[in-house]
Amino acid sequence: MRALGVDPGTGNFDILCIEDDVDHVVLDETIPSSTVAEKPQEVVELVLSARPDIVVGPSGYGLSFKKLSEIDEKDLALTTLERRSDYGAPVLSGVRSMLRMLREKNVNGCTLPGVIQLPTVPIHRKFNKIDMGTADKTCVTAYAVWDQSRVHGVRYDETCLICVEMGLGYNAAMAVENGKIVDGVGGTIFPGPGYLSIGLMDGELAYLLNGFSKRTLFEGGVSWIATGSKVEVEKFAAGLSTSYADAFRCFVEGVGKAVAMLAAVMDKTPREVILTGRLSRVESIREAVASWLQRRLGFKARRPLNVFAKRAKDVAMG
Repeated sequence: MRALGVDPGTGNFDILCIEDDVDHVVLDETIPSSTVAEKPQEVVELVLSARPDIVVGPSGYGLSFKKLSEIDEKDLALTTLERRSDYGAPVLSGVRSMLRMLREKNVNGCTLPGVIQLPTVPIHRKFNKIDMGTADKTCVTAYAVWDQSRVHGVRYDETCLICVEMGLGYNAAMAVENGKIVDGVGGTIFPGPGYLSIGLMDGELAYLLNGFSKRTLFEGGVSWIATGSKVEVEKFAAGLSTSYADAFRCFVEGVGKAVAMLAAVMDKTPREVILTGRLSRVESIREAVASWLQRRLGFKARRPLNVFAKRAKDVAMG
């Protein structure tokens, strides 16, 4: 069986298709999100060229497990939660366009739930929240569970971890006990800035902004704090200990706070923290975060050890 997954990232859409197992990769591509928004048909044709038996479509904030043939315009709106008058973020329009085209071509596929839609998360942890981790965070956490199972030789229902996704846009953290996601801190409630996104926003700041566009949620992150704009990750990494030190300290402590929040409500002590996402692949950033978690919280942190894609990133593997 050929299974294909799509990761709708802030900067790029990753597409990965495997046949039967991870040893046989059929398609491994990454495409700028702006291209997906402008030419979604070309991306859909690429998906179809892999001849997948099942496609996990880009699901945004998540939908209860649903066949692509069954999704309607309300479902599409729920995946991105973007006002019609506010359309503008390439990743969001790309998600909607891709889902429509996959549906029109009768592709055998499905959407996936975000963390808040999972029945394994207790209801009291969902009050007053929307973003506990988007559907792609559900996927990357599944990848972390699979990786821990292989690395430590334990069954899926014996895994216990916190997965921290440090993407180009947002950070997120998810708690896993007995192989199940039990809590999550999504990118828009994350207690510190992501690379591009502001993360948790002070309610008084939101009030003073007096209404703002969805694009605002993609700004205000550590890159903006350090430079006032969006800069390449590698350029930012080169200044971690000099001109960008204060901004980076804010970023690292935000990750630490998220991990501590989740650990505080877990019944078991997590075996480790697994770091995923674009920024986790930058050695200086990863090592600084891992060192802080070990020194302050006593948690070992690492990248996944079982990587089977060369271009697509962690979410697509999940």
